[in-house]
Amino acid sequence: MNTNDVIDRLIEVAQDLPAYGEASVAWVTGHAGLLLLVPVAFAGVALALSVARRRFGRGPLGNRQAFEVLPTTGFDPVLEDVLRFAKQLAQAQRSVSRWAFTPVRGTAVRVRLLSKGGLLTMRVEGPARAAEVFRRQGYRQCEMRAVGAAHAESERPEIRLGVGLDADAPTALAA
Repeated sequence: MNTNDVIDRLIEVAQDLPAYGEASVAWVTGHAGLLLLVPVAFAGVALALSVARRRFGRGPLGNRQAFEVLPTTGFDPVLEDVLRFAKQLAQAQRSVSRWAFTPVRGTAVRVRLLSKGGLLTMRVEGPARAAEVFRRQGYRQCEMRAVGAAHAESERPEIRLGVGLDADAPTALAA
């Protein structure tokens, strides 16, 4: 095959392009219903997967366990202890979420820092299936105490912007 043969073949294909275009337009108009069915089927599958994920997520979100980390008087963690605790919390989430339909928000491990009367406490919250993992993993000089469900639900985080501020008092934002 030489260069002239290649050029001749390209010219033949180029001459046949209008016929290919007409054939493709005829096929599309003949199968328009089928072409409209594909996006509708895709949307239906996406909707079914979304509903399934939401339903599978209700169980883990409704069944969560919280633990308060209570330090002893001599508690002074080094960076190595903090990193070890963080790694253990990450592994706790992975140990619970083994199935593809279990949503991440249902298996998430949440760490809350709460201030009660000036004392800062840390609360670790996660799925009830990870309760044993939470009990075993913690800082060396801390006790992991389970928090009751009624007590955990009553302390929803609340953000108050501008409540109790004097207009004349200088703030960090006024600088």
